[in-house]
Amino acid sequence: MVKKRIFGYDALKALAAFFVVLYHCGMVDFGYQEGVYYYPTLIQFLWLFTVCGVSLFFTVNGALTVSRNYDLKKTAIKAGRLLFIALFWGLIVRCVYGLRYNNISMITLGSLHYYWFLYSLAYFYIINYVLSFFPRWCRWGCVAALIIFPFITNYIWNIIIFIDPNVVMPRWGHVGVYTMYGLVYLYAGDYFAHKKVKKCIPFLCIIVGLALLLFEVTAVANYKHQQYEGSSYALPTLGTLLLTIGIFIWIKDIDFHDCWFKRYIIFLGNNALGIYLFHMLLMAIAGAFIKDASSITLHPIIVFMIAIGYTTLSALISELIRRTPLAFLLKI
Repeated sequence: MVKKRIFGYDALKALAAFFVVLYHCGMVDFGYQEGVYYYPTLIQFLWLFTVCGVSLFFTVNGALTVSRNYDLKKTAIKAGRLLFIALFWGLIVRCVYGLRYNNISMITLGSLHYYWFLYSLAYFYIINYVLSFFPRWCRWGCVAALIIFPFITNYIWNIIIFIDPNVVMPRWGHVGVYTMYGLVYLYAGDYFAHKKVKKCIPFLCIIVGLALLLFEVTAVANYKHQQYEGSSYALPTLGTLLLTIGIFIWIKDIDFHDCWFKRYIIFLGNNALGIYLFHMLLMAIAGAFIKDASSITLHPIIVFMIAIGYTTLSALISELIRRTPLAFLLKI
C-alpha cells in the first residue's frame, strides 16, 4: 500500500530547509553599527523567520514519527542512520573546507558539527522510545520542564540584559542542557498535527512570536555589542517556539490544485534532507572561488534568489543520488 503524501508536510519541510539555507547564505546588512544603540530594521524583521529552520525540522519530524509504533530495532536503525549520515556528510564538508584553506588539520571528529540537528534528532528518537513505556503525562512533564528551562528562563534573561546590558549571562542560561529543548518542538509537532484549533490561533502565535523575537534582537544585540546571531541562539526561546507553532498549524493542512509550483514544493519536500546536507557543501565549494566571501554584502532580494538557487541545486543533487546505488547515504 502506497502512503498518501500530505502536501502541507512537504511544504513545511521545504520551507524549513529553505530557511536554513537562507540563514547560512548571510551577506545581508541588518543595520548594526558599532557604538550605536541597535533597533531592528525591516530586513532584520523579515530574516527573523529563518530562526524557524531547524525548529520546524524538529516539529515536522515530531508530527510524522512520534505517534508511530517503532520497536527498539526500528528506533535503533533510524537513530543509527541519522548518525551515519551526519558523520559521513559532515566529514565530506570538512574535507572540502580543509582543502579550501589548505589545512588538513581542520579535519577532526570534533569539528563535524555541521549537522548537529541530525545528531539531536537521533537521540530524540531514542528518548521518545524510552518515554513510550511511561504514562503519557511523563512526556508532557518533560516538555513542561523544558519550557520552564530554558525557554522561559531565556525570556527572563532577555528582560534582565535589556534592563542592564552589563550583567553577565552564563552560557547555560541560554542553551539549557545540550539541545534537549528540541524535544519541545518534536512533541509540539505530534500534538498540533492532531489538534484542531481556531483559525486565528496560528496568526496570533506568529504575531506574538515575532514581537518576542524583535525584543530579543534588541536586547541581545545591545548586550553582546554585535549583530544578533539569530538562528541557533534563538532556538530555545518563547518567540521562536510561538512562531514555529504558528507556521506549522497554518501550513500543515494547506493544499491547492496541481501546478508546476506545487510539484516544485513537493520535489523540495521530498529532498529536504538533501537540501540540509548539500547546501553546506555547495557553499564550501563556492567560497573557494570567491575571495573574502564572508565579508560580502548584497541586496536582500539577490540573497533570497541565491538561497533559492542553492536550495534547488541541493535538491537536484539529492534526487540524482537517490536514483543511484548510493541512495543509502540519504536514507533515514
